[in-house]
Amino acid sequence: MQRNPRPVLAIDPGMREIGYAVLAGKTLISSGVLSLRTVPHRGRLAKVQEALVAWIRAYRPRVLVIEHMPNRPLDSIAGLPALGRLVRRFARRRRLSLATYSAKTVRRTVVGDGWAGKRVVAKTLTARFPGLRVHLTQDRKWKERYWQNMFDAVALALHHQIQQPPSRGR
Repeated sequence: MQRNPRPVLAIDPGMREIGYAVLAGKTLISSGVLSLRTVPHRGRLAKVQEALVAWIRAYRPRVLVIEHMPNRPLDSIAGLPALGRLVRRFARRRRLSLATYSAKTVRRTVVGDGWAGKRVVAKTLTARFPGLRVHLTQDRKWKERYWQNMFDAVALALHHQIQQPPSRGR
């Protein structure tokens, strides 16, 4: 068994906020939200790329995990296909393995119910990672939605690690 597992970088994509999480084995190394609300629309992809470079340099993951994004834009998420292409190109150029999972599949693995709500997922994750509990209860709805991006990224990383067979060390 590998003693120091390589971190997994998981990203919950969005055009207003991007949740991210770095998970190595059973340890949550880092998690948070990259806010894009104050960045002009034309500069958002550049800001995301800048953040990706920083995360890769800091944590040196081998795998980049993202939530499945549609290839065609829907009215409410017009920028997501471009964001998806950026992340895929970035992973290819950096020679990172890329894994994508649907939100329903992730919830089924993490909670046991593919139809579970975001609050249920967050509560389940705080039981596993107590340090996240501070973000669970907020005094405003917008703050709760903001931190939900991070919880979704943590769930993605956890799902990926559960789905991967244990690697053998040398």
